[in-house]
Amino acid sequence: MTATTPEAASGRRLFVSYARPDSEAVQRLVEVLRALHHVPWVDRELESEGGKPWWDRILAEIEACDGIIVVLSPQLFDSVPAEREREYADELGKPPLPVMVEPVTPDILPRELSARQFVDFTRGGPLAGAMLASAVAGLPPAPPLPDPIPKRPDVPSSYLGDLRDRVRAPALSLEEQIHLITELRLRLDLERERQAVVTLLRELQQRRDLCHATWQLLDPLLKDVRGESSEPAPPGDERPAEAGPVSGPATPTDDPDQGLVTPTHRTPPPGWYPDPSGRHQLRWFWNGCWTRQASDHGKVVDDPNF
Repeated sequence: MTATTPEAASGRRLFVSYARPDSEAVQRLVEVLRALHHVPWVDRELESEGGKPWWDRILAEIEACDGIIVVLSPQLFDSVPAEREREYADELGKPPLPVMVEPVTPDILPRELSARQFVDFTRGGPLAGAMLASAVAGLPPAPPLPDPIPKRPDVPSSYLGDLRDRVRAPALSLEEQIHLITELRLRLDLERERQAVVTLLRELQQRRDLCHATWQLLDPLLKDVRGESSEPAPPGDERPAEAGPVSGPATPTDDPDQGLVTPTHRTPPPGWYPDPSGRHQLRWFWNGCWTRQASDHGKVVDDPNF
């Protein structure tokens, strides 16, 4: 990559924040920025620097840049490093320029980007280059660094690495197990993470403290994603006749309107389970019934229409 030189002094020094799967599109973007006499910096610069602290170098480049190019794509929102780069640049007052390389829904953009115009670079070409040139020229000057400078963000671990650590925790409550299954299941659609997610699901299934209700969710899920027979039921716990929470009383009854609930159709304990309506991530199950309390990304909401 081209370093800052006196010849490039008339251009902007731009930090490029992106998700790793977008590397090919970022390379095309960088070439256009150079052709416009700007000085883009991407983390591939670190490949020639051996064992130097990579995160410190990234933060130093953010501190020194005139603006941050945020490469928009669906993959961006799975990148923990890119999120921390944006947040740190925002704290320093670095002007952001969103550049879209794959279509994204504006409603899901981070707060610091949602109100800004973005450059559509999905097709490239002369028009996209002209729009990019105009947008970079219109960036306001970066203010001086704050004094004192904000605390630098910690080195990001991968999101899957965080999930792995939680799966291997010494103890997990039922609610923690259910949350893990929900988060892992949401990432099964990401092809690059699918195999690692399946491995973590199988590790979770092997835990000695696995709850019966958790096993009920894991068993069909692993059958679906791997096409294999799942592991036997946890020792001392009978295999359920039905997967997931069931409506109805927690004790046997002969009421024909409610149906017969036998010991082999035991009602799971109260807790958060995947929402059967599909409107939310989780729903609270209590006393044999689904309730109006739902949860999305840890935020509990009341769902009166359930």
